[in-house]
Amino acid sequence: MHTILSEKSSVAVLDLTHAGLIIAQKLAELGMNVTAVDVYGTVDDDTLSALENEYDIITSRVPLKVDNFDHIVSPVHLDPEYEMLVCARDAGKSIISHHQIVGMIVLESKKLEGSKVIEITGSKAKTSSASLLADMLSRNMVVVLHTSRGLELWENGIAKKIYSGLSIAPGSILLAIDQLESEGISADCYIFEVSIGGTGIGDLALITTLEPDYSIAKSSSLASDAKLQMVEYGKTGGLIALNSRDEKAIKKAEELGRDIFTFSDSESLDADLHISFDGKTVSIVSKDFAVNATVNPLYNAFSYTTAFAASGAIALNMGLDAKTIADVISGFIGLAGRMQEKELDGRMLIDNSNSGMDIKSVERALDFGLSRTTGKVIMVLGEEAEQVCEGLPPEDVANFVNRRISDIDELILVGERMHNLFPEKAIYACSINSGLENGQSISQEGDLILSCVKCFR
Repeated sequence: MHTILSEKSSVAVLDLTHAGLIIAQKLAELGMNVTAVDVYGTVDDDTLSALENEYDIITSRVPLKVDNFDHIVSPVHLDPEYEMLVCARDAGKSIISHHQIVGMIVLESKKLEGSKVIEITGSKAKTSSASLLADMLSRNMVVVLHTSRGLELWENGIAKKIYSGLSIAPGSILLAIDQLESEGISADCYIFEVSIGGTGIGDLALITTLEPDYSIAKSSSLASDAKLQMVEYGKTGGLIALNSRDEKAIKKAEELGRDIFTFSDSESLDADLHISFDGKTVSIVSKDFAVNATVNPLYNAFSYTTAFAASGAIALNMGLDAKTIADVISGFIGLAGRMQEKELDGRMLIDNSNSGMDIKSVERALDFGLSRTTGKVIMVLGEEAEQVCEGLPPEDVANFVNRRISDIDELILVGERMHNLFPEKAIYACSINSGLENGQSISQEGDLILSCVKCFR
C-alpha cells in the first residue's frame, strides 16, 4: 500500500466524530502537520483544546481553505458536497479515506507484524461471523477480537472481555491496538470488524454480504461500493473471502487479480464452501470435506447461516479441521441481541436488539417467536439512537406493523421518531429498558416478549 507517512506533509482530517480524533493524533505523532475539522460540531471545547495543546493540532468547526494542505483525510460517508471536499477535488488534491489512512498507520507501526490479521466487513452478519471465527481459531491459537460487542481475548473457546465502548469505525482499530498495548496483551491472530470497508491490514479479508445495499454520503453513493475497499486495499498475496451472491465484489477482485475464496449459505449456488440448514442440522461442504453440525434449538439458527458459511470459509483457509468447525457451530447458542431465546421473569424473551438490526430481521424474529409460543405476543420495536447504522426508518416500521399487527397482541414502540406512529395501537417508551419493563407489566407467565430495538449493545 502506498504511504504518505514518510512525508512531512500537511494533512486535514475531516470528521472527528467517527474515530477521526485518534487518526489526527496518530498522524501528529508521526510528525505530520495536522488540522482537525469537526465537521458535525459534536466535539466539546475541552477535547479540541487538548488536541491543540498536547498534539499541536490546529482545530476548526468550519470548513477551511484547502490551498495549504497536501492531503485531505475524509470518511467514505461524508457528503461529497462538503466545501473542503469540493475544493480539494477542484484543486486536484489527494483525498484519502479514513480506512486507507488507518491501514497506512498500522502497517507503518509494525505493531501487528508476526501475527495473522483478519478484517471483516459487510451489510449483515459481521459480528456473528467474527465471533464464530474467533471461537473456532481460539481452539488452536490466542485470538484478539474487536467487534461492536467490544474488545475480547479468546483462548480455548473462552472469551474474556478486555474493553467495551469502542465503535467499529476504522479509526477504532488504532484505539484497540493502543488498549491492547497498555494492558500488555498480544495474540497469534487479530480479528477486526470494520464498518463500510477495509483498511488493507488483513492477511485475510472477509465481506460477509453486500446485501441489503443502502446509500451513504448524502445518497451520492452506495455502501457496497465503499465496502469494496476491502478488495482494493487488500494485501498483496492476501486471501479475500466473498459471498458467492456478491457478483460485484467477485468481479472487482478478479479485475484486480486478487486471490479469492467463495462461500454460500445455499447448496444451489456455486461456491468453494457452502452450507445448508434443514432446521436442525447444518451441513458444511467443500472439496476437502463434508461434515454435519447439530444446532442448539434455543436461538433462530436460520438467521446465522451466512455467519456459519463466512466463518467456516476463513477457518478452513486458516487450516482448521472440519470437526473443530462443526463442534463450534454445534456449541453455539447465538449472540445476545441476535435472535437469542431467553427467560424473563417467567416470560419467553426473543432478544433481537442490536446495532445491525433491520426490518427484515424483525419479521424473522416475529416468525420465530410465533413458532415458539401459544401465549400473548408483546413486541418491543424501534430505535434508541437513529444514527445507529442508519437507524430504523419509521416508514419501514409502519409498513411492517400494518402487515403483521394481527400477529401482535401488544405493541410497544421505542424512540422519538416512532411517536407519531399508531397512536391508538401502541404504547411508547424512550428506551429498550423501559420498553421491556412495559412488556413485563402487561404480560404474564407463558407470554412472549419480542425485543427488536436498534441500539448499541
